[in-house]
Amino acid sequence: MNEANFWQLIETAWSSSPELNAARRLALRTNDPFLLESLSYELTDVIGENLRQQLETLEKPALTAFILLMEEKLYHIDRHEVQQYTDGADDGFLYCRCFIVGMGEAYYNGIDSNPALATMDVEAESIGFIGYEVYLDKFGEPFSRNTRYCIESGSNKKGW
Repeated sequence: MNEANFWQLIETAWSSSPELNAARRLALRTNDPFLLESLSYELTDVIGENLRQQLETLEKPALTAFILLMEEKLYHIDRHEVQQYTDGADDGFLYCRCFIVGMGEAYYNGIDSNPALATMDVEAESIGFIGYEVYLDKFGEPFSRNTRYCIESGSNKKGW
């Protein structure tokens, strides 16, 4: 599992729901906060389930790599300049970062390079934790979290 595979899993989760994917493409073009907020609910439920189904097919090394990449992505955007536009604090900011990753590579890269594009109070908690849940269900043991990157808000000392 490399970064391209990581993002492809997220893209496939969206592609599995064509109407929602069309709404996401519109949101990526317009950055409409109301559309993004409505997509946060769908990302948590429908797209999250689509992603879960894909992750359930992965073997342990690939699922481990997915989780580590998720942690890295969440850690990387754990920065004050992102937080000031999402208004999340502690867990709320973590859930906002989960939304940013869950929207896919284009949205993630856009927020990473221009945090002002982030939307206030959109969250998708389950996306950041779905890999851990699948790992536990599939292998009967919890994944050792934060081994390389801590996902908790404020952990990226360079970003604060």
